[in-house]
Amino acid sequence: MNAFIHLRLRSRIILICTMVLLLNSGISGGIYYNYAFKDTLKNYYSSSEDMVSQMRMYLTNETQAVTKRVHAMYGNMNFYNQMSQYFQDQDPLLYPRLLGNVADMITEMGQGDRYIHSISIESEYGSFGNFARIRNHDFKFMESEMKAYFDENPNETICWYPAMVSPLFRGNDMVIPVVYKFRIVRKDVFVVVCLQQSEINSYLKEVYNSYDKIFIADRDGNSIINCTEREQKILNEFSEEDLRGKNAVCKEINLDGEAYLATYTQMNGTGWKICAVRSASSLVENLDRLRLFVIGIICLCAAVSIMIIVVFAHTMTKPLSQLAAIMNEVTKKENFHSTFQYSNKDEIGTLGTSFNYMVAKINRLIEELNGKIEELKKEKETVKMVQNQKRKAELKALQAQINPHFLYNTLNAITWQASEMGAPEVSVLSNSLGKFFRISLSRGKEVIAIQKELEHVDNYLRIQGIRYKDKIRYEIQASEDIREMYVIKLVLQPLVENAIYHGIKLKEGTGVIRISAIRCRDQNGGQAVRLLVEDDGEGVREERLKVIRDNLKKGHVHYEDGYGIYNVNERLKLYYGDPYGLELESVYKKGTRSVITIPVRTTDGE
Repeated sequence: MNAFIHLRLRSRIILICTMVLLLNSGISGGIYYNYAFKDTLKNYYSSSEDMVSQMRMYLTNETQAVTKRVHAMYGNMNFYNQMSQYFQDQDPLLYPRLLGNVADMITEMGQGDRYIHSISIESEYGSFGNFARIRNHDFKFMESEMKAYFDENPNETICWYPAMVSPLFRGNDMVIPVVYKFRIVRKDVFVVVCLQQSEINSYLKEVYNSYDKIFIADRDGNSIINCTEREQKILNEFSEEDLRGKNAVCKEINLDGEAYLATYTQMNGTGWKICAVRSASSLVENLDRLRLFVIGIICLCAAVSIMIIVVFAHTMTKPLSQLAAIMNEVTKKENFHSTFQYSNKDEIGTLGTSFNYMVAKINRLIEELNGKIEELKKEKETVKMVQNQKRKAELKALQAQINPHFLYNTLNAITWQASEMGAPEVSVLSNSLGKFFRISLSRGKEVIAIQKELEHVDNYLRIQGIRYKDKIRYEIQASEDIREMYVIKLVLQPLVENAIYHGIKLKEGTGVIRISAIRCRDQNGGQAVRLLVEDDGEGVREERLKVIRDNLKKGHVHYEDGYGIYNVNERLKLYYGDPYGLELESVYKKGTRSVITIPVRTTDGE
């Protein structure tokens, strides 16, 4: 260990890099074979599930395309009207013409689809085809098991059948029949479409040739494509639970002592079960060849890497030695004008740039420090001046508090004097006005109890009641627990004033103002208090109400609407946050409701 420490940096880099390289190569080669198969298997599972999902999607699209063509033909008014007329009249002269027209429609429907083998329309009044194939007259559809299925299941309109030799037409072609049932003038009409099994099988082999075998069975296990008893055993290894939440599932299956990788999915609509199988041994063979190739590459890369390490160590350590010499000059001799010259923009260049920046920064900091000392001296003088100004402002505030006390005393004197002189209205006015000013100032507090806020409004309404006589009646309702809660002051009086001047005053007869406070929930589900000011006055027109609401939301002030409501809204949002504030509801000629929502506060917070 001591010998290693005393080696030059260049030698240590070469030795460490070589050891790490050889150790990494050895470990990689040792664990590669153990994990490569699992990784390959995992990748195969994923890719195979994607491929089989694509296979299912393709077959689903093709079968749905057939269904759409059949429905399009049924929806063709020319086809429907001709069939309706024939079913109603059963005129023998109509049958040949109908037979020709239907044959053209069937031919047109089958064009461009290589999977359609044949199409036939069956009814109790005859069969219709396109004459492209020779019909098997021994097969009577209306007496067949296909017709019997719809008799047993009258609500079914489509049925897929397993692969079979075409029952309707002569020949040995294997087809996959599907029967659609329609109603025309209360008669059942059956469209029998036979898909060509060989075409589907050819497509699957051509596109998905990486699998050993692809087979399809219907929901009852009957063969659609290439499904024998052996393949049925593979399908039995899968269940509905395997596909829960997946488009396809792949897993390893042992059959007759051999391992297979089977990928399974199921089609909606047809109920077909699709399975693609590949032998697990084929993957292992590919993996063994890959392992030998990678070992050879590792050995070659190790040899080349050792040579590169030697060259790299020499190239890297040379500028580092130069940088170390300059650093020693800066630290020992405190020569902050030394710089490291290096043209490359690698890590060493970044280190040299940082070193040069650090030296320059130290020089600037020394200069800035001297400047800061001078600034601090000036700032100290400024702080002294600000403190003196603050003391003067506090003295002025104390002097300003003398005037409200003088006003209270004066109003009290007026109250007693008016009472003694028999002027009760003057007494009420002066008393209410005194309380009004006292609560408005609240000894400089911003937050007061809801009880005080209601008293403030009550005093205001008493004054207005004397002014407007019988024009105004009012009610104030709030439970005791709500009255003990707190709110920022002077939020209700502007709303009451707005109700008087823009509502009650414009109304003929006596107006009523109702002020109430109730518990509620805010937007986040927290406890809140809702303060309401309601009047049965003139109300606001709908278009004007929309403008006022927009202005409240944007924070714009329009004096013709009453400055007070905008002031209240802005104060609420500034103090409680954007979710809270003022909302306005009104019906023209019926009245207006102002709603304030605030969070529950049981202390003044000051």
